Amino acid sequence: MSGDPAGRDDVSRPETRIARDIAIAVGRPMVLLRLGYRRPAQVSERVSKLIDEVMEEGRGLLAPAAVDGLFDVEIGEGRTVIGGILHSASRSLGERLAGCRHAVLFAATVGQPIEDWLRGMLAADNLSRALLADAFASSAAIALGLEMERRAELLLKEHDLIPTKRYAPGYGDWELSAQAPLHALLDSGRVGISLSEDFLMTPSKSVSGVIGGR
Repeated sequence: MSGDPAGRDDVSRPETRIARDIAIAVGRPMVLLRLGYRRPAQVSERVSKLIDEVMEEGRGLLAPAAVDGLFDVEIGEGRTVIGGILHSASRSLGERLAGCRHAVLFAATVGQPIEDWLRGMLAADNLSRALLADAFASSAAIALGLEMERRAELLLKEHDLIPTKRYAPGYGDWELSAQAPLHALLDSGRVGISLSEDFLMTPSKSVSGVIGGR
């Protein structure tokens, strides 16, 4: 693809970026919401103390890693093509990326140590603690997703592009199987992410998606 007529960079041969020093903040309010508490006053003193213990342990196990990159987008005849490999007839994806010539694809995980931590609790039938740990790990994945949005926005601004909202395979009518070409484009195995036969990510506390640039 030739240079953008608006003076934007040619990104037809994108380079992906790997990050392993991602700072994510997992707040207590987010964990409480994941547990179904709307107000801190609803949490008993015993449970509150256990939450603090689990969060402290979980923070020490976070090992976030991510890969992202800027790819060309082509939309026409009812199909969206990203990076020449990811093809989809999803109407919602086409609408989300309407007017976009480029988009950031990303995949990120909070790390395998968190996954092993959760499995260990379940194996030991420590279900109460496992429930709290899962809420913490899920909150960490949410925080990581927000950080990936921030990183994508900065990358898009380098090319004078305005970001769209994040979208991901499995949202709306965008088929989950699109995870396969998305992860192939990013070579996400380099940051420890793999896909199951059902296109689910391992470690499970991982996020992926696309953010368009107009």
